[in-house]
Amino acid sequence: MDGGKASAKSRTRKYKPGSDEPFKLSRSRVQLFLDCKRCFYIQNRLGIKMPKMLPFKLNSLVDTKVKQSFDVARRKQEPHKYFKDNGYKLVPLKHKMIPVWRENFQGLTYHHEKTNIILQGAIDDCVQDLNTKECSAVDYKSTQTENGEKVKYLGAPWHQSWKNQLSVYQYLLEKNDLKISKRSFIVFCNAQLNESEWNENLVFDVQVIPYEVDLSWIDPALIEIKNLLETKKVPAYSEDTDCDNCRNIKENNSLINNLLDKSLKYLRTGEAE
Repeated sequence: MDGGKASAKSRTRKYKPGSDEPFKLSRSRVQLFLDCKRCFYIQNRLGIKMPKMLPFKLNSLVDTKVKQSFDVARRKQEPHKYFKDNGYKLVPLKHKMIPVWRENFQGLTYHHEKTNIILQGAIDDCVQDLNTKECSAVDYKSTQTENGEKVKYLGAPWHQSWKNQLSVYQYLLEKNDLKISKRSFIVFCNAQLNESEWNENLVFDVQVIPYEVDLSWIDPALIEIKNLLETKKVPAYSEDTDCDNCRNIKENNSLINNLLDKSLKYLRTGEAE
């Protein structure tokens, strides 16, 4: 392997300036652009992958079990118990494309002709008002927190990415010819801690959290993304508080430069600090 080139495992699909071929862009990459333009550019323009988070297997299992329970309600065309318990008369959408729309790396897609970007996003589910036919994206979240009651306000800084996620899903549903509601939903599953003896079971407190989506930022963001991908200049580092990747790279570069300075001093003088 050529030591001067990044390995295939460290590379990802990248944008080719001036190309007539549509560029596929996932919902998570749009969020990366919103979080840090430098990291977005490095991944999507230069083709170098950002570090991945460790997979949350238990969260994925919870998602799977919740999906299975929604599928039961879908077949019966009745509100899921979580929605019923929260006063929402909405049923899981019955549509032939649901299996595709829920599948990672497939999902909902829309060709944004102005930018030649194909926007992608895999939903967890979609519910529909049978009277108005309006549809709402649903995303499942699972964790364990003692502040579960506060989550419903979606006021923490990281909740903005949840809101963006739901807005993109509603945007994609509408672009796939579905009538959409202004509301979307988070099914928030919070594992409960109690003093009872462990019996290999987890008990969850489940909230259905509504969010009124904002679609106004999506088209302008796609245009900004297109313009950035066409440039040759790598964006500056984000502020340390804004991007963990940028902060870690700067800290590592500082450490390496310090070690190089000490090594050069040793080579010149024969003295080690």
